[in-house]
Amino acid sequence: MLALKITLVALLFAATAVTTASSRLQSPVDADGSYLPRVTILVVSQPVVPEDFAWIEGAAVGLMNPALGEAGPRQTWLDVSQGARAFDTKYDTSLNTVSATTPFVSGWDRVLKRAEETGADLRPGLLGSVLRRNGYVPTVSEASGAGDPASLALVNRSGRLTAAPAGCPGRTCGIPVTISTVSLDRAAELSRHRTRGELLIVIERPPAASGEQLAIAVAGPGFAGMLRSASTRTPGYVLSTDVAPTVLGHFGIGAPPAMSGLRIESGGRVDFQSLAELEGRYRQVGESRGTALLIPLLVWFLVAGTIVVIGRGRYATLALGSLCLAVILLPAVLLLTASLSPTIGLESAVAALLPVVAALLLLRFTPGWRALAIACAITVFAYGVDLVGGFDLTPKAVIGPNPGLGARFYGIGNELESTLMVLTSIGTGAALQAWGQGLRPARQAGAFLLAGLLGTVIFASGRFGADVGAAIIFPVAAVVGAAVVVGKPRLIWLGLAASGVALALLAAIDIATGSETHFVRSVFEGGSGDSAFDVIRHRLGSTVESFTRLSRLPVTLVSLALIVFAWIRRDRLEEMLKPTPGFRAGLIAAAAGSLIGAISNDSGALFIQVGVLGIGIAILFAWTLRSEKSAH
Repeated sequence: MLALKITLVALLFAATAVTTASSRLQSPVDADGSYLPRVTILVVSQPVVPEDFAWIEGAAVGLMNPALGEAGPRQTWLDVSQGARAFDTKYDTSLNTVSATTPFVSGWDRVLKRAEETGADLRPGLLGSVLRRNGYVPTVSEASGAGDPASLALVNRSGRLTAAPAGCPGRTCGIPVTISTVSLDRAAELSRHRTRGELLIVIERPPAASGEQLAIAVAGPGFAGMLRSASTRTPGYVLSTDVAPTVLGHFGIGAPPAMSGLRIESGGRVDFQSLAELEGRYRQVGESRGTALLIPLLVWFLVAGTIVVIGRGRYATLALGSLCLAVILLPAVLLLTASLSPTIGLESAVAALLPVVAALLLLRFTPGWRALAIACAITVFAYGVDLVGGFDLTPKAVIGPNPGLGARFYGIGNELESTLMVLTSIGTGAALQAWGQGLRPARQAGAFLLAGLLGTVIFASGRFGADVGAAIIFPVAAVVGAAVVVGKPRLIWLGLAASGVALALLAAIDIATGSETHFVRSVFEGGSGDSAFDVIRHRLGSTVESFTRLSRLPVTLVSLALIVFAWIRRDRLEEMLKPTPGFRAGLIAAAAGSLIGAISNDSGALFIQVGVLGIGIAILFAWTLRSEKSAH
């Protein structure tokens, strides 16, 4: 009887404690009458556009990028749960057998193993676990139906899902965090009855095939106008990984280091037309990325080859010289078309014709090395002005980063990083041949160093280009070019030291100015949850993988074959380049920067491909000048 009494008293005490804690955590009103924070996530079941969310009362509106690549709905919600993500190509297995059932997710072990195999620091269920540790138990609405993928957003690290009681979502729901799939009308109704202190996040349900941007609205304290995030630096555009830090921030909880997303903010006024244009352009960039680049190149090579064959070499210098300059000017023209957002057909036509016209004009009015130097300067200068001026055309250019894929949203991507470094090096060498032959070697070396410094500041700084790789390859190329032009090849090794100094200065400047860069957050602040050694190891693994990727393997093999051929014929090349020391130094600088970029970047094969194309085009142009000189 004594034991029974003790047991009953203990159970009564436990029930009282649980009830008190539950009341403290789940009631919307605290004991002193102040409102406790709540978060309600609503997933709209039908396809919508941002303008449809005008019915969400008091909401800031925008677009949300769902995933890296075409990962599918389940991965989108898992990315929300972990506040971080990886490319779909990193995953070896599918999520088709994973079901968001309560109380435990079916196939959760597979989810954890799948995330671990990516090599990145991904922690599915991190949001749910952090909320639980802080006393906020997230729940999923049964109305969503068993197996609703959206429920995965609030799963915890052990795979647990807690079902919401009756009345959730709604005014009678006393749960701190809930998620539910509803109609647009129901979402609008719930927004009208939103309680004080409640954060309402409304997201369009991801389609079965990813790649489309999702409409998103956030209503709550501090939200009005257009959504924005430091993750994208694009007004009206946020990431799926930004949702978790936003939820935690509403409760005053700091996001753990493993979350790469940043809190969603808002400002300005809602511009639905701008959002529609942004969504359309991002879709078009993804669809026309290869077309707008390959069609002009194929047309030019075919036309130039035909002219050479039919003319029996009489027009070879003009045809091949125009071809070389057109290839160099193509990125600048694609930046121009990005400002107009034309159709795919019109953009391809402009990209095929305008560079050729500009190339012919350059050859007519500024022949020789001046034409090459000016062409390189036009392309590099155009992107530099766009980044420094904040015109945001680069992310909308088909050669720029690919926001539609979810890869990058500001600054320059790997394609432009390698291209601009090669053109800066070659353009500096061509300029020295055109205007600087009378300069002393020290002054010529200064030209390379100045060009490298400007390239590093503009294309690597967090305020402008925000591409860490640029802080490596631009200094390396500059020091190598300077060492070659002064005839002291031993100084080439200083290029590696220069890149290290540039990285340290970049980090210091970005921290001092408050610029948000992945480099600073992942390496210096532990933003990815990895150590600096882990970051380097992951990048090297990605570099090796880039050389074996099937989609790029044919181009990679051709590039490597051309490198071998150039090495075999190096004596002939040296003989041709010997009379042009400035240009020769520019070529060697471009080659060194491409090699270091291939080793240090996670898209290493791309640097080899771009380097071979740029250097090959430059050598071909030098051959046309030599042939023209011989003919006269």
